[in-house]
Amino acid sequence: MNKKVMTKKQHYYPRCLLKHFADEHDKVNVYIRKANRVSKMNYEKICVSNYSYESDDGVDNILENKLAVYEEKMGSIIDYILKNITSPNFTVTNEQQEFLYQYMWLQYIRTDAGRINFVTVHENLFSYKPRTLPIELTEINDSTEKIKKFNKLFKQDRILESYLTLLKKPDTMNFHIAISEENLLTSDNPVIGTDEWRRIVLPICPFFCLEFTDSSIDVTQNMFTKLGPDNIRYLNEATINTANYFVISNKPFTLAQGTYLYNRFKNPNWTFSKPHFDI
Repeated sequence: MNKKVMTKKQHYYPRCLLKHFADEHDKVNVYIRKANRVSKMNYEKICVSNYSYESDDGVDNILENKLAVYEEKMGSIIDYILKNITSPNFTVTNEQQEFLYQYMWLQYIRTDAGRINFVTVHENLFSYKPRTLPIELTEINDSTEKIKKFNKLFKQDRILESYLTLLKKPDTMNFHIAISEENLLTSDNPVIGTDEWRRIVLPICPFFCLEFTDSSIDVTQNMFTKLGPDNIRYLNEATINTANYFVISNKPFTLAQGTYLYNRFKNPNWTFSKPHFDI
């Protein structure tokens, strides 16, 4: 009997989503935080690590395979959106919106930072105070047991499926596809939450992002919205702020983006401040 081959390289930002930021040669511009350099790389070689979704009880690919089911459906919906978005009859059904909302939360919790934050919250349900700053590399390096704990929990039968059923889109969350006339960045933590998570944003290509926005801050019912220059800069800076390993761009980084990357990751005198942090 042939031995079952296990997937070693496991992506925490699926290739079916990352591909939309690549050029015709499947390359993206990447700021690699650990190396502190900018490079041009094949999108399949980033946001991946060995046995990312395994735990101490063995390599079994159970969680990796569970996530692949949701990735496939998400990838299909995003392909549909980007292929048909200019069609006069284009629509995103309520069922698709429900899944997009669930998947955005799944994408948020499946990264290293997301898994650590998830376990930290649930270990301190009655004493946890919301973070004011992003999770940094030192905390990730010190929290490998929390990542394994997350993996072990969610590989159990029906745990992931049951958890996602709890993430039903609230009626107050309005769905938008936001259009950008400037290049949008993404990162290894691609989901951005603002306004105390009353706005959740996921860039899906250099010029479109998905948004769910609570009616308390935005009552707009139109599916399409347009990002102004200030919104674009804010979103791109937020993407840089929450990145742990990679900041990803279809186009070469601008001078302003390069300056922000330096300040965020290498300038010892730089501090988190408004408008991104209420400090």
